[in-house]
Amino acid sequence: MPHNNPLADQQKGVALLTVLLVVAMATVLAVAMVKAQQALLQRSSSVFSQDQAYLYTLGAESFAKSILQEDKEKDQTKNAPQDSLNETWAKKTPPFPVDGGMVQAHIEDLQGRFNLNNLIQEDGQVNIIALTMFQRLLAALDISPALASPVIDWIDADNLPNDSDGAEEDWYLRLKPAYRSANRPFVSVSELSLLRGFTPEIVTKLSPYVATLPLFTTVNVNTASAVVLAAMSDNMTTVMGKDLVEKRPQSGYGSVEVFLEQPVFANLDPNVKQNVMKLLGVRSQFFSVSAEAEIDNRRRVLTSVIARDDTTTLKTISRDWSQQWQTPVTNNTSPIKANP
Repeated sequence: MPHNNPLADQQKGVALLTVLLVVAMATVLAVAMVKAQQALLQRSSSVFSQDQAYLYTLGAESFAKSILQEDKEKDQTKNAPQDSLNETWAKKTPPFPVDGGMVQAHIEDLQGRFNLNNLIQEDGQVNIIALTMFQRLLAALDISPALASPVIDWIDADNLPNDSDGAEEDWYLRLKPAYRSANRPFVSVSELSLLRGFTPEIVTKLSPYVATLPLFTTVNVNTASAVVLAAMSDNMTTVMGKDLVEKRPQSGYGSVEVFLEQPVFANLDPNVKQNVMKLLGVRSQFFSVSAEAEIDNRRRVLTSVIARDDTTTLKTISRDWSQQWQTPVTNNTSPIKANP
């Protein structure tokens, strides 16, 4: 007869439970380590894809600059150089495929827009001709022309309101949170959201038609939209502006004088025409390059402002990775293929 030892059996049970507990703990730790490793790999993959997309957008910017440089060199061989939507930089092409995704970009002539910084002259005085055009632009968009005053106060050097509709430091310092007026030229169109009376809806409506360029710039009549062209004169309407866009020669107007020979300007007062000519041109110095890269479902969008002058090198004067991708507007923007 075998001898039963209850204590020994109990010890064996405890030992078995201990072994099972150790195995369970080891399993839990192993699963946790595998999950942590997988999460680390996913994060690493995500960061790698984001970095790839970042570099592809910079490559698209470089490619766009090379296109603009080539256009500049072609212009140097012409007797009457100009920039128009018929040139290579404005050609439409589909997104460019790359490993793991795609890259797309488009160039926009920022001088097809109204430059907000034109409102103040170098001597610090208000540019009345530019102000009148800006007020017409606001009216054409169903925005109160009175909102031109806060824009002037934001960029002029003093702290005296332009008029009763203006706003200087004393107005902004009463807000919560309080802040000061810039008293310097705009750096970004997004600054409009800080100004008195500029609601998000108004900023969204106005943004496609204005720019914030560091120098006084003319509006390029070969690339400007119908709304901007219609703001040239009190006698102009958006319908007239659309007609000018539709009848615009593919190669553009060779000069502002040729542009103003259009029938719609036949009855324009000579003094008004002379003033308008000061704000118009057929060449452009500043361009916006928007680039989007999507790699393994990770997306980056870059918006750059490119300056092109008489020097040999094009300059990137700003980069912004906070913007959303915007589909180009057909009458004054065109996409290009980015080949990083």
